[in-house]
Amino acid sequence: MKPTVMQQSKVLLLCTIVMFFSNGVAVSEAVDFETMSKSALQEKIATLGLGFGDYVVGKQLTAAQQFAAEKNHDYKAYPGTVKFKDGEVFVIVDKETSAVIALYKRNKKANKNDFKTTIAELMMQYGEPTTEAHGKIIYWSYGPEGLITEDFYRTVKSQGKLKTLDVIATVKFTSSENVATITDLVEMMDKKNQQGEEVKKADVTSDNYVMIQSDVLTRKYMKN
Repeated sequence: MKPTVMQQSKVLLLCTIVMFFSNGVAVSEAVDFETMSKSALQEKIATLGLGFGDYVVGKQLTAAQQFAAEKNHDYKAYPGTVKFKDGEVFVIVDKETSAVIALYKRNKKANKNDFKTTIAELMMQYGEPTTEAHGKIIYWSYGPEGLITEDFYRTVKSQGKLKTLDVIATVKFTSSENVATITDLVEMMDKKNQQGEEVKKADVTSDNYVMIQSDVLTRKYMKN
């Protein structure tokens, strides 16, 4: 029996899908972000909307943020940049354009509730992370089109093609304690709360650090 037109179309579609995934990543116009100007790269990263509150990496400071920068900027910074603190957020800014280069928060004595809150806020804002490393680091990695999903990252990694990924910005959570261990403690604490049992005070603290930045943009300043 000869294949019908519909069967032929299905075979063609299947071949197209196989070819797509065998290449590891979708075909797109190549962009050399290393040679892109600082201002152009900052504008591109700003479209990703990565930040804390009104501070977004790549966006210029508002008048109110400029005022905060002038009040509390007595921090060591790379040449051509200014570093200041606004509340609990540290901000690194391009002195020439007033564009945000990087943001970070740090809690040196975070308890289990602090850990739970931080992870929940990050996942609410950025979704499921891209990958984990060394048991203590969680990454949300972004390419030109947005978040690189865990499934896509695993697929590319299994093909040995991680170098083909254009990661232009990251949200990175780092803990001095093992993330899985603290997560288990948090789940145990929640379970006891639900059962109405007494919960002992947290006896485990960690140094938690959240950094939002673009490595490719940072390298441009380090070269100066």
